[in-house]
Amino acid sequence: MNEKQASSTRYTGPIDCIAKTVRAEGPLALYKGFVPTYLRLAPWQLIFFVLFEQVSIAVTGHTFTSSK
Repeated sequence: MNEKQASSTRYTGPIDCIAKTVRAEGPLALYKGFVPTYLRLAPWQLIFFVLFEQVSIAVTGHTFTSSK
């Protein structure tokens, strides 16, 4: 996505991109940016699911647990 010229393609497809990245930088290069992304999304997910559960209980009177 950051290529300067559209005419000179560095990769032929997603698999080629993964293979070249792993070959050049190692397998951990595929996880670059994981920690900042996790730290950005984790609080949102916690807040969302807690609020969703509470709104569901308030609206329907029950939760989404499996019945035994």
